[in-house]
Amino acid sequence: MRRIVFLFVCLGVWTAGAAARAASGDVNGDGRVDAGDIRLIDEYLGGTRLLQDEQIKAADADGDGQITATDREMLDRRVSGLAAGSAAPGRSASRGQVDLTSADGGVVVDKATGRPLAGVEVSLPDEKITVRTDAQGRFRLPGTASGKILSARAENYVPSSVTTRGQRGFQLQLERLNPRVQVLDDELVHLGDNNYDRRSAGARQFQAPAAGTRYTRTFALGRLPGQDLQLRIGSLIGIDTEESIAAGQSNLPAAGRREQRAGGVKVRLNGRIIGELLLGGDDIAIALPRQLLRPGANEIALEAALINRSGVVIEPDSFLGKMRGLGLGDMALSPDSLDYDDIEFTHLVIVDPSGKALERREP
Repeated sequence: MRRIVFLFVCLGVWTAGAAARAASGDVNGDGRVDAGDIRLIDEYLGGTRLLQDEQIKAADADGDGQITATDREMLDRRVSGLAAGSAAPGRSASRGQVDLTSADGGVVVDKATGRPLAGVEVSLPDEKITVRTDAQGRFRLPGTASGKILSARAENYVPSSVTTRGQRGFQLQLERLNPRVQVLDDELVHLGDNNYDRRSAGARQFQAPAAGTRYTRTFALGRLPGQDLQLRIGSLIGIDTEESIAAGQSNLPAAGRREQRAGGVKVRLNGRIIGELLLGGDDIAIALPRQLLRPGANEIALEAALINRSGVVIEPDSFLGKMRGLGLGDMALSPDSLDYDDIEFTHLVIVDPSGKALERREP
């Protein structure tokens, strides 16, 4: 019983200490209120620092649940020895607060300047959940499960995304649209056949129905570039390969995928395979070889891996793959032996390092 009483006493002391800190203006928790606390608030307002829950409470001098320039000024006056006034009676410092270190909170900033961006659309597209950032670039979403794609979009900016992995707090950086980039797609796409093992990578995250097993987009070149272009994929989940199993992205048995010679997502440029994606991830870059590009229209294609459960990966360029392209390939195999790997990806962007080859699209 004495141990239990001692525990409650300790908890009471800790809670009282936290409350005292929250009301003190001691943002950095060093026991003093000085220029160091003001510096943390400046960094927060500038979008370069995230603050924990108790720090936000300590910095909220006027008790309105937000950290603003007013809180900064009040704390500065206090440090300077001037009367600062107290928080409005009866107002809770937690009301309307956004905890940026929680798994479902974060901030969106301009990549070049680091300044917070207001009104950005932040979403979990698979869940059809969308919010917008506040005046300080902050957002809060209802519970964010690990393995989901978190997307951010804003007018005149290149979209950005990240795969949630249980990290605490997000800082998403958006790049302004410029002659170097062309956005091909800013939506979430599910490729496959809606037939996947519950242990597959992304199986618990998939909500949107598959849009088919092959995805294509075109982009136009006003002239041939002097160097390779680049395809960037914002985020990619769901790949089931030996590599993804080894990396902990998929819980399928490695031996089974090895026996099936499971392949990855094929990437094509104007009909030629230029890469195979074996792991999920964020901000994936794929070179678009200059010699395969042509003036005018060019086509990018992503293809889900087609696996014959009898142990053969059916490559699109193989005899069976070409027959399947004509609608005849399945005649040689049992329907139960075929399976497409289900994947999801978002945000396709073409990058032209020179900024001179891509044809500009009307906004």
